[in-house]
Amino acid sequence: MRSEIPADIWRYVAGFLPVTVLLTLFSVNRTFLQIATETRYRAISFTSYKSGKPLMKYVKGSELVHSVHVQPWIVEPKESTPHSWASSTWKLLHACVSPSYGFEDSPEAQIARRMQKQTRRIADTIKTLPELHKYHIDWDEGPRYQTEFFSALLDMVIPNIGHRLCALALKIPLHHMHSLPSLAKYLPALKDLSLTLHTGVYIRMYICEKMEGLVVFVNTLLRNLRTFSLSTTPTSIYLDLGPFFGHLGHGLHLTSFALCIPFDGGHLADPAPLRRFLSRHRSTLEAINLGTTRAAAHSSPGASTAKYWIRDTFKNHAPFPALSHLSLGLRPLRTDLGPLLRHLSGVRSQLRILKLSERPLEYAELVRILATLDYPPLLRVLSLRLRWLSPEIVDLLAAGLPELTALDLNFTEVVHQETSSDTSSISSQSSSGLSRESELMFFCQAMNGKRYAHWNLTRLAVPESPRGQKWLDALECTFVGCIPALSFTELVSV
Repeated sequence: MRSEIPADIWRYVAGFLPVTVLLTLFSVNRTFLQIATETRYRAISFTSYKSGKPLMKYVKGSELVHSVHVQPWIVEPKESTPHSWASSTWKLLHACVSPSYGFEDSPEAQIARRMQKQTRRIADTIKTLPELHKYHIDWDEGPRYQTEFFSALLDMVIPNIGHRLCALALKIPLHHMHSLPSLAKYLPALKDLSLTLHTGVYIRMYICEKMEGLVVFVNTLLRNLRTFSLSTTPTSIYLDLGPFFGHLGHGLHLTSFALCIPFDGGHLADPAPLRRFLSRHRSTLEAINLGTTRAAAHSSPGASTAKYWIRDTFKNHAPFPALSHLSLGLRPLRTDLGPLLRHLSGVRSQLRILKLSERPLEYAELVRILATLDYPPLLRVLSLRLRWLSPEIVDLLAAGLPELTALDLNFTEVVHQETSSDTSSISSQSSSGLSRESELMFFCQAMNGKRYAHWNLTRLAVPESPRGQKWLDALECTFVGCIPALSFTELVSV
């Protein structure tokens, strides 16, 4: 029977479905088949030549593809197999015409020829995508990966697709940084730039020489950029981002900045250049994200104060009048929260999204943070990492943030009541003789008698647990029962 429901209605319904569910509904009707196809091929990824060949045939020239991600793979020489009679005859004839031709190519010649073929086919496919707006090359710094792969996919493709790209994400090998300035002219419409730097064991002088090309590339694009994200790999031993930030210019339209480096500040010995860069853009920045990775590899001990780079970046900094989204990694884990609280007090009235990660916050610390925020009028999204979840923490969040609509909580333990701040969750459980399952049960019992009728929370994300689905089922049943506005609970990775 032909459906009488308009396609627009089906598309509206599909907008409420998770992508994983949507992809399974292709057999419902033709509209859902079209929606599932659009969803499936909106963002594609090439991670191997074998899996990429059928994908290249299907999407070539397609208007469905908006985003392409390429993860270069290791190109190996072809495995030797017994030659057929036809193959041997062809080789003999080829040798007669070209005396320099060898019956067996060297492994290096085979790799070069296969790499040229594979990169050419991928590049030719990407060039034909008329609606491509985002391009991402995620190069692997492993020693076996051929850097020529990255060069080919960048130099062969950007001149052809750059004029329609709005977002570009690159993980850059050091040797290719000097050639980036020549590509900037092909990216007139770029608004979103994301870079990951890897310098390995190269010495500082060589790094500075190659980084000059990166500075020119970024400064050329910075005039039109709205979002700039920068991260480094912990294995970059001699990398120092201070000179890089010191030479960056002013982006007139920059509204979002993100930086992710090792938490010990190994790649930013002096945060002063970063502070000056942020100061130049304080009038336009709406989102700031300062995150961390594991400690950097060092050739010699760094400055003892380098680990406070996030704190020192905002210490006594002038307010950001347009800032509405703030995401910070609270490192070191035991550092004083005073500088952070002073900065929050200056932007509390304008924040819409606040994310505090890395450090597991205790109840007393959460009390200080909410007292500083003091019923923020615009805050709607909050993400926190907690030492544990307790009924008292839920009470505190509901009372201090009644207008909150989305809450992401990262925790590994649940307790049925708060203990002193100097007592760990494990010791509190062992002293009371309660197992984790018992703590969860008593937590749910304590929450069942509560009802947060004035809390506008509609979305709650809780972490996955190795203890299985019962963890989520129990928490979901508990929170839905005590928060009337809650409509969505999901798992998040920890």
